[in-house]
Amino acid sequence: TLENVKVDGSALLGGILDDGSALRLILDHVTTAVCAISAGCAQEAIRIAAEHVTNRFQFDRPLATFQAVGQRMADSFIDTQAMNLTMLSAASHLSLGEPAREQVASAKYWAAEGGSRVGFAVLHVHGGISIDLDYPIHRYFLWMKMNEFTLGAATPTLLRLGRMIAAS
Repeated sequence: TLENVKVDGSALLGGILDDGSALRLILDHVTTAVCAISAGCAQEAIRIAAEHVTNRFQFDRPLATFQAVGQRMADSFIDTQAMNLTMLSAASHLSLGEPAREQVASAKYWAAEGGSRVGFAVLHVHGGISIDLDYPIHRYFLWMKMNEFTLGAATPTLLRLGRMIAAS
């Protein structure tokens, strides 16, 4: 146990009068990592869904040829691109040691909002097979859904981003 362990004041992370910047930096890195996971899940979910709608036929036509399916997949592609680009922007700023609060909040918003839309869309285009536990698509949905609420959901994140932009 750590009972009666004494630690010198110089060993404190950030110091006694720390303004929280060390913790914020750690949270920014962790949030960006969560966004990267969501972006990767979305990319793989889209790939699986695209393969499914290309190879699955209904009324003697591939599902991909139906306008509604194409629109759903196109919207998911756009969300996935936004998720990836905002995450890369946040990661780039963090890796260069530049201020990244706005970039991280933007990436988190897109990971939450875009990830949710992509998750529902890929389940929808898969139909009943999407809930089969032997088929992998539900795992991507669940992971994106979990990440949607990890370290801030879409609405509070967007409100925080708006306050940051208004203050600058």
